[in-house]
Amino acid sequence: MRSLILVACLLAACSDAPPSWQKLLSARISQQYPQYEVIPQPDGRLLVKRPGQADMPVDADAIGVFCRRGPKDCNYATDQMLLELRGK
Repeated sequence: MRSLILVACLLAACSDAPPSWQKLLSARISQQYPQYEVIPQPDGRLLVKRPGQADMPVDADAIGVFCRRGPKDCNYATDQMLLELRGK
């Protein structure tokens, strides 16, 4: 969660608009898995291209719902997403 807050602060400092869950989670995925390519989708989802594995969609808005509930829920949802992205 700390890293998500740090990323949020950094993104907010770079623009006037508040960061979206899509941007925050893209940064978190790229931090955890620098070799993955994260592509924002028009519907608010992310498409994560993982070398040697199938592409995986991530519902950023669904994770955002958990994050609005508090840090424990946010950490859990984010950790689960990262574990799923790890794959094999």
